[in-house]
Amino acid sequence: MPYEVYIGYLHDDAQEVKPEIREGRPIVLEVRDLDTFERLVVRALVAEPGTALDGGDELWVLDYVESRLAQPWSIQVQEELDDDAAMAARSDVDDTDRSAPAAELEKFGGKRYGGSQMPEMMGQEEARKYYQNVVAKKKP
Repeated sequence: MPYEVYIGYLHDDAQEVKPEIREGRPIVLEVRDLDTFERLVVRALVAEPGTALDGGDELWVLDYVESRLAQPWSIQVQEELDDDAAMAARSDVDDTDRSAPAAELEKFGGKRYGGSQMPEMMGQEEARKYYQNVVAKKKP
């Protein structure tokens, strides 16, 4: 059965293939089973393209913009882990990324505004200009 994984599970902080993979040691990662689209946290042996594992399955790797790499890697799942029991580390997600949604929610969804304020990224400047144009046209 084929699997899919984000490249951040396979690379270290220097964006190189993790040493555990090169040394043939198992790693913990989160994969998606492409037959059932089920999310799994597994301990598995992983091999780079061109290196097949005995009894291994295809592992399609998604890059940072979620495009598949040209060639599949190989994966041999040793065990499935509970979601809560294992935290699979990604090199492309850090504490800043994890806290950003909470900071955005706190900024625009607090008790004072109840989420009624439009974030800058959603066109606040464009809405202001539109309002000014409408008001200007209504003046005699």
